[in-house]
Amino acid sequence: MLETSFRILLLSIMAGVSPMAIVATLAVLASRRGRTNGIAFLIGFAIGQTAALAIAFLVGSAATEREGDSGMAIVELLAGLALLALAWAQRCRPEPPPAAGPSRTEAVLGRLQGLRPVTAFAAGALLGVGGIKRLSITLVAGATIAVADLGAVESLTLGAGYILISGALVFVPIAVYVILGAHADALMKVAREWVMANERRLTFYSTAVFGVLLTADGLVRSL
Repeated sequence: MLETSFRILLLSIMAGVSPMAIVATLAVLASRRGRTNGIAFLIGFAIGQTAALAIAFLVGSAATEREGDSGMAIVELLAGLALLALAWAQRCRPEPPPAAGPSRTEAVLGRLQGLRPVTAFAAGALLGVGGIKRLSITLVAGATIAVADLGAVESLTLGAGYILISGALVFVPIAVYVILGAHADALMKVAREWVMANERRLTFYSTAVFGVLLTADGLVRSL
């Protein structure tokens, strides 16, 4: 149980370090109805992340049912290699020229600021499911819980911990904004500008480091 808990903690931190998650959250909070949209976004994110983890648990159970720890090693290796490939693609992607206009991220964030609660909920759900990085790590987390052969209460506790920690960059800003309201606008603006200025670097290093960690752990498990 202790080893599994440590692995889930590490995986949840891996999944949670996402510049896009914090920037998208801050953009939603900067919309016209920041509190309402933020709460809708948060609920959608929690549901999306819960659904993704539940599916990952079922897939992980099926993938590791016969092979056990060796099957878990294969899952980790594939996820780690996928993250390394993603990091390499990000590294090789050229910097856009200054006169190229707003970046893809800036264009997406511009649309997020005009959200209504229903669309904020949908955007949060999509973010909760995640892209390649979050999905890969969630798959490993679900398989880790499945192969540990824990009781229902322990499995649910680890699943809830994974959701809370991996979603901290969504949950915490929204909680702060709901409590402080407009008083938090300046803080949110500074945080958003800093993350956007360093997004490319943060995304590459987090993806590469976590890819190496997953790949190494998979190799160790397979020995």
